[in-house]
Amino acid sequence: MHVRSTAVPIFSIAYLGEAEASATESLRHRVVYAGGGGSSKTGVGNVIVAAEVGEFSLVELCQLDTGVDLCSFVCVGRRQKTMLVSVFGNKFRLCKLSNFGKLIAFASDCYVSDLKDQNPSINCCAVNGAKDHLLAVGGDDGMLRIWTVCNEGSVFTCMLAKTCRPGHTSSITDCSFSESGHLVATSSKDGTCRVWSLGTGHSLCKVLTNYAMLPTLTDRCCRKTANFIVRACKFVGDDCLISVQSAFRGNAYAAKWTLRTKSKDECEVLPVTLTATRMISRHPVSAVGISGDFIAHGNVEGYVSITSTSSFAPVGGCVQAHELPVTALVVAGACTRGNASPCILSVSADYRLVATSLTHLSRRRKIICAALSVLFAILAVSLGPCLVPRPLEAFK
Repeated sequence: MHVRSTAVPIFSIAYLGEAEASATESLRHRVVYAGGGGSSKTGVGNVIVAAEVGEFSLVELCQLDTGVDLCSFVCVGRRQKTMLVSVFGNKFRLCKLSNFGKLIAFASDCYVSDLKDQNPSINCCAVNGAKDHLLAVGGDDGMLRIWTVCNEGSVFTCMLAKTCRPGHTSSITDCSFSESGHLVATSSKDGTCRVWSLGTGHSLCKVLTNYAMLPTLTDRCCRKTANFIVRACKFVGDDCLISVQSAFRGNAYAAKWTLRTKSKDECEVLPVTLTATRMISRHPVSAVGISGDFIAHGNVEGYVSITSTSSFAPVGGCVQAHELPVTALVVAGACTRGNASPCILSVSADYRLVATSLTHLSRRRKIICAALSVLFAILAVSLGPCLVPRPLEAFK
């Protein structure tokens, strides 16, 4: 685990890919992160930073001062990585990344995409991986909105394409496009996930995540009928959806849902089947990232860990990377190098960017198992005579 100090509290991070190796570091990752102090009274500025993260270093390539507005969320497209979506309250703006991330600048106007009456806020954005000119935005009013993006040289313009209905009854927490780009999924604090048709804007299926729906789960701290808060939802391909949910307090669980899709222009209700569930954290999860065969997650206690997307089995152990809740994380190096060990790049309001490698998690798990084995052996030796049954004559 390698810790880098940052100049501001960090609330979001996006992964741009691998950078050229330096003379001292064999692997470097290029990222964009955003954060700050919010109000000017804190004395901490608000910035969006493009940086390279090495094994032992954090090099800022450039930064964009956002003034009094705190950027709470950033995301990029898988293809068009020159476009960066940045969120400010209930508005979003597009930024242009150029010169391999060494220059960042605002490249659009502000667009309002959350219409809640009091304290509106956008909580998530996703760029369509198949068509980078489509943007999904979800916020506190429970409505998913699809925007079209037009790139005219150095300027981006956005137009609201559709508002998906019916909306969630509470805040949207996450959104994700399917691999082919014709479906989009949302999760919400109302305890549900929805899958939407990008063509019609209609809900194709609704998943209620409570203890009755997830029969393999048991948690004595909560009632069997209590609904979860769905913290995140991520598509894996076109027919698999992974959700992460928990009650307001207590254990967090991952669930895998299989969608039986028929065509790209699906307009009927999609059959959905629960195929796997597993507890992944003993505290509510505050950040989730999926890449390749790995699910990275961080919780409100500052711990990060990795599980497998196929079986939900833990891959390595659990490491406390932050002193405050993990605000965002990404999986780096999972897909770009066939033999490279992936690592988690996690951020928090504790002024830290932490890189935790899979090999470190595995090594820590082995050390814990070895320590427990030694402890049990010592107990067996020390308590052995007390556990051996004595003949009845010994008590006379």
